[in-house]
Amino acid sequence: MKNFTLAVVILLSGLSVSAQKFEGTITYEMVYENLSPQIKPQVGMLPKSSVMHVKDNLTKTVTPNAMGGEIVIIQNTTTDETLQLINMMGSKIATQMTSREKKELRGEVEKPEIKYTEKSKQILGYTCKNAIATDKNGNEIEVYYTEELKIKVSNSIEGMKGFPMEIVINQDMFTMTQTVVSIKKGKVKRIKMEIPSDYAFKTIEELKKMGAGGM
Repeated sequence: MKNFTLAVVILLSGLSVSAQKFEGTITYEMVYENLSPQIKPQVGMLPKSSVMHVKDNLTKTVTPNAMGGEIVIIQNTTTDETLQLINMMGSKIATQMTSREKKELRGEVEKPEIKYTEKSKQILGYTCKNAIATDKNGNEIEVYYTEELKIKVSNSIEGMKGFPMEIVINQDMFTMTQTVVSIKKGKVKRIKMEIPSDYAFKTIEELKKMGAGGM
């Protein structure tokens, strides 16, 4: 397990959609900039896209990687409980987090300060306004959101209005821009929050140690 694996899991697990008025799939594209020297040799392994399936109060986000594996994140948008299935480099690992555990892991227990700016742009034909969320440690997340889509969002940016069409996250290892490139309404297969029998369960603390020490 490489160092960036846990970081990507944490970033991807932050976003889920409340399916009260929406059932279908949302496709994201990820672009990376400002790569650190440590991450540059591994840039080809970073995920380039992900697909979120939305049904009832559950979402399932599938993010493939260059090694033939994938990260699957299943979230209950009512309880904010998350199941993560990591299939990477020959290992299959499952871990679960409550809403509070996720916030503590990100260091975002306190509500961030949100500044709405005058910037805007078009994404998929929707007018998207700009906002910047800043946590107590000064970390910033830039968001372009639209109020034209009636899709409720449950995510780590507490208090952010609208549906986020683009999120820019600055990390020590890289800057990731995650943009919605497709929104399709339609029937989705039942989503189950279950750990497959061939996955080994690990606690978050165990996963953090693996991310730091490698496999």
